[in-house]
Amino acid sequence: MLRATTEPIKVLIVDCQRIVLAGLQLLIQSDDRFLVSGVATTRAEALEQISLQEPDVIVLELVMGEDNGLYMIPVFAAACKAKIIILTGSRNLSLHDQAVIAGARGVLAKDDLPSALFTAIEKIQQGELWVNRNATARILLEIAKANAPKKAMPEEKKLASLTKKETRVLQTVVASSDKQLKVVADDLCISQHTLRNHLAAIYEKLGVTSRLELYIFCNKHAPAKANVSSVL
Repeated sequence: MLRATTEPIKVLIVDCQRIVLAGLQLLIQSDDRFLVSGVATTRAEALEQISLQEPDVIVLELVMGEDNGLYMIPVFAAACKAKIIILTGSRNLSLHDQAVIAGARGVLAKDDLPSALFTAIEKIQQGELWVNRNATARILLEIAKANAPKKAMPEEKKLASLTKKETRVLQTVVASSDKQLKVVADDLCISQHTLRNHLAAIYEKLGVTSRLELYIFCNKHAPAKANVSSVL
């Protein structure tokens, strides 16, 4: 129930699946503690809603089709003071942990109870984190590993194996996570066929199979070596 002395929490929902988006909007609006201030299916739409509505909390899906929810987190954090909560269908725990490391305040699965989402939104708005003990342990371990001094890792050697052309393609693709490959190819002044050939070679050298895996790989290993820190 809405408390008389408290304004409803303004929530922006970002999900590329329109039916899911509509269902979440109806669900969240059913509770008087919350007000859905906007919905978005892309990063560009979300940034527009952020500018217009100044939400308190952003509910974000990580798997966003051509977009990449993981890379949206620091972009949204730089654009507003809203706290970000991940609501995802992905069961990739490593991806969940990377989202928290990137700045999300909590992670929920889409098969969690609606009451869990309501509680998480309210707690996160109050400044708390919404992660379980196992996730906390994993995240602390990841942070410790990232801060520990280390020798050249196999992943760094993989990046070093890229040609200058492939490195340029890698940088452009990662920096253009909101763009379709046709647009990326135009930016590089090459054909889509040539771009796909370059990506195939990059995927093989880095040991990834998709653009999403490529973004995750770069988030973990490429800031210093691939010069893509501007999108992290």
